[in-house]
Amino acid sequence: MRTEEFTDGSRVSAATRFESLVRVSNAIGMHRDPEELFGALVKELHRVVRFDYIAVTIRDEKSNTFHKHSIDAETEAAIPPDPELAIEESDAWRVYQSQKPLITSLEASDNRLSKFQEVLKKRQIRCVCTLPLTTAHSKVGTLAFASKAPDIYTAEEVCFLSVVAEQIALAFDNALHFDAAQASQQQLLK
Repeated sequence: MRTEEFTDGSRVSAATRFESLVRVSNAIGMHRDPEELFGALVKELHRVVRFDYIAVTIRDEKSNTFHKHSIDAETEAAIPPDPELAIEESDAWRVYQSQKPLITSLEASDNRLSKFQEVLKKRQIRCVCTLPLTTAHSKVGTLAFASKAPDIYTAEEVCFLSVVAEQIALAFDNALHFDAAQASQQQLLK
């Protein structure tokens, strides 16, 4: 059975990772509030994915705006969005538009993301893996894992994280539409 070695020397088998993915699916199925869902995700995912920060950017269909939720994995504290960074200047925007995973490394220079790179440098982030959150019905948003270690998100890791993103997209889509369904039901009862 294949194992993966984390930078701290610990090993996690593929079977353990996929068992954790099932636990993530179960945990996210129990939450309807996006904030609670995000908190549960951080705890479950940190067991099998290396990251120092995690962010979810969700598109609000009604207002056509994006809401970003970021957490410091060590402290589990919320990180407010940087007011100087427009969504169009971020990796989340590029991934949302292309619907393809993107690895951003501070080792490489990209003038299009200069403000984004400044935000990463402030937090000592050296590598980011951003994935689309998409269901069969809609583009929900993006999921980003950020690390202070350089170049840790390999092609194999991106494959696993893509499966994680598919599960999370379904959970967020269900949570977001649950409120709308309840409101419609209340209207019908009146």
